[in-house]
Amino acid sequence: MHHLFGLVLEQKDLSRAGDLFSLDDAEIEGSLSEALEQIRIISSSSDYQTNDNDQAVVEICITRITTAIRETESIEKHGKALVALWESCLEHKLKPSGKDEDTPHAKIASDIMSCILQNYNRLPIMALAVPVAVRFLQRGNKELCRNMSSYLSLAAISNVDLLVDHTDAIVKSVLQGNSMLLRVLPSLYEKQPQSINSHLKELVALMSQLEQAEQHHLLRVFQVVARRKQPEVLKECIPFLISHLRDPHHNDIILNILIEISGYEPVALASSLPMLKEIGESFPSLIGQMAKIFGAVGHLDEALLTLLILQVLCNMTLVEINTGNLRRAENLGCSEDSVPII
Repeated sequence: MHHLFGLVLEQKDLSRAGDLFSLDDAEIEGSLSEALEQIRIISSSSDYQTNDNDQAVVEICITRITTAIRETESIEKHGKALVALWESCLEHKLKPSGKDEDTPHAKIASDIMSCILQNYNRLPIMALAVPVAVRFLQRGNKELCRNMSSYLSLAAISNVDLLVDHTDAIVKSVLQGNSMLLRVLPSLYEKQPQSINSHLKELVALMSQLEQAEQHHLLRVFQVVARRKQPEVLKECIPFLISHLRDPHHNDIILNILIEISGYEPVALASSLPMLKEIGESFPSLIGQMAKIFGAVGHLDEALLTLLILQVLCNMTLVEINTGNLRRAENLGCSEDSVPII
């Protein structure tokens, strides 16, 4: 280890710690893994959480080390030691005891996190880091969890396979309120559907609590499920999805999901036709798309289909009826004579 690093860490000499920044990055690069291991030992001591001097020394040294790793691009050389120190933080308290006040080990974890996870496109580093990163999601520190989720989302873009084995933990985190991770679920579903299928009803129940962009990510999950033709897992979610058709921001994607289902399992939508009819009466612009659903389900019960068409048409405006109902009737497979012109 470089003699100055050794002096500062062995003697926990805060007065000399600042001198580390006077050294060239290349001069200390070879000592960084050893220094990280020494920091792990210091931060694991029984009195670390109450020792302000040791905390200050560790904070300065970590800043110097992570700066040198970035400047010398030596993350792959020192990644193992960096992740080991990061993982050791999980053995200690991370949840803030006071308002917005991080614990000493939460500070270490936060300082190291960006140095590691900003390399989300480097597979060897992410293979080391992701199993540790997902464990932080359940440790009660909202700020760490939020930042971790942002990096994990980027990692999923580069290589979703890294997250597949941790799908259960990610879904659990989402259900606990970590909506940022919703964006990775569509990609994970392609690889690990079962872990998500068992929680679909709980996930769709989150819709009203989410921001618009988050709702879109969640609906993309259901779109993937529908395309994979798994009506049995979607059946209980259909009424929830239909109830959100009144939202103009999402009615298009929801209708596409329902149309997809009606194409191969129309019976799953049969009991929802009255609800669709009611929404169609309130939002006539949706009738064109709904006609595809009515048509698919109508093959199961033509009498019910005819009744629904007539009820919907009678509640639309005269302009809507006279200009559009014949075209919609054709979409439904009805003859022109069976549809009234008012």
